[in-house]
Amino acid sequence: MAQQGQLFEDSDSGVDSELTDLAPSRDQWLRVPALAFEMWVLHVATSDGQSAYSDQTIRQYRSMFNGFIRYVAERHTTVLSAGPALVHDFLVSLQGRDPSEPGVAGQKAKSIPAHRSTLKRHSDLIDDVMNHLVARGYRKANPVLEATQMLRGRQNATRIVCMPTELDARLQTYLLEEMDVSTWAGRRTRALLALLAGGGVTASQAGEARLHQFVFNDAVPSFDCTPENGQDGYRAALAPFCVEVLREWVNERERGGGPRNAEPDVVFPGKNGEALSGVSVYKSVRDVLRTIGFHGDDMGPRVLRTTYARRQLLAGATVEEVTALLGIQNTRMVERLVRMTPTRTGYIPV
Repeated sequence: MAQQGQLFEDSDSGVDSELTDLAPSRDQWLRVPALAFEMWVLHVATSDGQSAYSDQTIRQYRSMFNGFIRYVAERHTTVLSAGPALVHDFLVSLQGRDPSEPGVAGQKAKSIPAHRSTLKRHSDLIDDVMNHLVARGYRKANPVLEATQMLRGRQNATRIVCMPTELDARLQTYLLEEMDVSTWAGRRTRALLALLAGGGVTASQAGEARLHQFVFNDAVPSFDCTPENGQDGYRAALAPFCVEVLREWVNERERGGGPRNAEPDVVFPGKNGEALSGVSVYKSVRDVLRTIGFHGDDMGPRVLRTTYARRQLLAGATVEEVTALLGIQNTRMVERLVRMTPTRTGYIPV
């Protein structure tokens, strides 16, 4: 266990030249997590999907993840087995310095709970590492989303996060004209994002989608949403911009496109042939939001759902119409959106 807690300052002997071009192994994450993180941040992770992190960012990330490694080691577990409760407790333990009480020689400055931005920087970094570990098969799930939802006040006072109009338009342009769709995985991800952004459905509704749920031959193309969490089933109207993308992918899946072992009726299969996990759906949304330059307190599928609702309100839809489009009965969320969204007249589904 002593090896597991090894930190950057203890690993100055260097990285084996044969390993620097490879992602760290499962054994390295278990035995020498600091070295594994060093390899990951230098040779695997990128700032925008292409560019390597700057030297300054790497130094900051070393320090941040170093603290997480210490915390995990002190609790006799590993980066590969740390669960949501442990990640939550680590975030809560972070401290900031009270600027009104600067430190003096021989004394520590008074500490206060870390600012929300500090929590977000740490949780984003841990989230990136955990997603890598899930993708490599070293973990079954990413604990960060559940951990951050456990933070004090998050569940009782959730903020509504949606994209402004210009970024909503930017997302649509990116999906239709710029996204790499040269592989089946790229086309699948584009269709998944199009359904979330153009149908306003939940992450689980999209991830579990089946081919027969798409209705393209009606006056308003739609997606049949099955009952979920006590809500009745309903038809989600598809925005015009997403229809052709979805139709093309559905046709491809009906012809057997995708991984060879894909379940026949699954719309968005992963490499294992099964429906995409919630982690994979979240990561797809987070990655595209970062690509188009959106950064908010929430970077997951819910952002696309609230942006869909906002788009309808901007077009002049009533609270009742948007509530029906989302398949919900409680109007509170839509009413909160109305207060932050100026409406127009002449509503048509968009």
